[in-house]
Amino acid sequence: MRKEISKDVHIDEIDRKLLYELSIGTKMVELPAILLLSKAGVEKRKRNLKALLEVEDQSDRELILNAKNRGFL
Repeated sequence: MRKEISKDVHIDEIDRKLLYELSIGTKMVELPAILLLSKAGVEKRKRNLKALLEVEDQSDRELILNAKNRGFL
């Protein structure tokens, strides 16, 4: 079932780690060091994930819930 839900969306390992860190409550200040990206890079990936998972203009919480429903977390 997970394959069916997520087959149209492909995310890489860094995006998966970003989703995981957001889901456990890691603060935005800490994410660049954990993901080895700049703050702008983290924000861009988060925006792209929201667009891919169709939760643009919504909170990070909605992003996490949608990712869980699609089987990414």
